[in-house]
Amino acid sequence: MDRRRHHPELEADRRADRKTWIYFGCFLFASYLVEALSDQYELARNGAAHPNLPWLSQATSHGVILALTPFITFMLSRFPLAAGQWRNNLAIHVAATAGFSLVHILAMVALRKLLTPIIFGFPYEFGLRDASVWLYEYRKDILSYTLIAAIFWVSRLAEQRALDTRAAQRDATDLHRLTLKSGGRSYFVNAPDVIWAKAAGNYVEVIATGKTYLARLTLTELSRLLDAAGGRHVRVHRSHIVNLDRVSEVLPTGEGDVTLRLDTGDEVPGSRRYRAQFEPELAA
Repeated sequence: MDRRRHHPELEADRRADRKTWIYFGCFLFASYLVEALSDQYELARNGAAHPNLPWLSQATSHGVILALTPFITFMLSRFPLAAGQWRNNLAIHVAATAGFSLVHILAMVALRKLLTPIIFGFPYEFGLRDASVWLYEYRKDILSYTLIAAIFWVSRLAEQRALDTRAAQRDATDLHRLTLKSGGRSYFVNAPDVIWAKAAGNYVEVIATGKTYLARLTLTELSRLLDAAGGRHVRVHRSHIVNLDRVSEVLPTGEGDVTLRLDTGDEVPGSRRYRAQFEPELAA
């Protein structure tokens, strides 16, 4: 049996990671070129004996970071920065940067010690006995870990949101119900029960029979779900949607705008910009 059917969220993370690896690989290679060229230019300008050394030193650093990236994606899977967990898990990620930096430094230095005599003909010295060197490298590795984790985390969030959107669309089409996410919970609302809705910043306030929900989606996304559910919900204002079956009266307010009075007693503004969309439906 295919376990992915039972874990769509995990498969979504894998899809996101596969896409992100392509972009991250290009970014890392571009970083390698820029840093190697910059260091080479500085060494050549100062008359250094081996101005091409940065091509090896940066290759070992970037190569080890690339090899350690699966460790970061594993940590994101094992200790996700999700709502309700991020405080404790963030502390674990901070601790993980120490291990990441330790392996990065030791592996990078080992490769340089091995390859520098072969390529350039002289031994390589890094100065591991100097504590300030470790601190300097650790500061850079914290930035590297954070940047990589952020890139993969944002990609996973986008893929998870797309997964939620597809699931909500299926529910709306097949079951004629809305899936509204609020405060880490999912609420299922029958589409005909939605009376009206209004935009509220990054949320939408959905007024339904018996309850009001503050859902994290846009008004446009809500409109698409309601259309898929087959209800008579229409955008009447840039920030309002109304169930036309609940409209009891339309009151002109001047300059083409109107107020829609609902059977609940609520009043919702109607803009002249949207009148062509809802007036024919009301007359039908």
